[in-house]
Amino acid sequence: MIPAAEISQGSLVAEGGMFSVVESLEKTARELGVHNVFMSEHMKQNLNQIFRNIKVSDDPSFYVFCPRETDPGSAPEGGDTISVIVPVGHLHRKNKGQWESIREQVRQRVLDRLEQEGLRDLSRHIKFEKCLMPETWEKKYHLAVFGSISHFILQMGYFRPHNRHRTFRNLYFTGGSTHPGNGVPLVLMSAALTSERIIKEQQNVQ
Repeated sequence: MIPAAEISQGSLVAEGGMFSVVESLEKTARELGVHNVFMSEHMKQNLNQIFRNIKVSDDPSFYVFCPRETDPGSAPEGGDTISVIVPVGHLHRKNKGQWESIREQVRQRVLDRLEQEGLRDLSRHIKFEKCLMPETWEKKYHLAVFGSISHFILQMGYFRPHNRHRTFRNLYFTGGSTHPGNGVPLVLMSAALTSERIIKEQQNVQ
């Protein structure tokens, strides 16, 4: 095990976090396609709230996935299933203990926006709902969804944390916060690169 003193984000800049909600509806949301993006009318303020203030905007941008058209079995006949993703501030200490109130704020903003876009009385037709905050991903799944380190010039390429610990030489890393970067394709590449490195270095030892 690594000593606690060795586990530190240090001066690294974190990416934002994610609020997600899955809802089962007792009506069909025909206003939605499979992929839906709702942009904030105040984009600069929205981004500043996430990356500078480590919070969430009163007018958040968000994505909605509604799989009914491509997967009719995703919901009973006459119903629907939707998944919502809202970017929020990362797991910063200033948000500790506030995620419940943030959850209620974000959830209501999303419902209000969807109703403005034509999904009338949406909240009345929710049969089941599950919300996941950044803190939930950390505690339950030991993950930080969209919470890996950010992509800016001093955290890209060679400057991104390498895939082997500089002190514990038999400890390797893979994932969004190491080479080559975050996002599913790059995380899969990270796993491949780290696996290849382990195999090569173990062969050299033998």
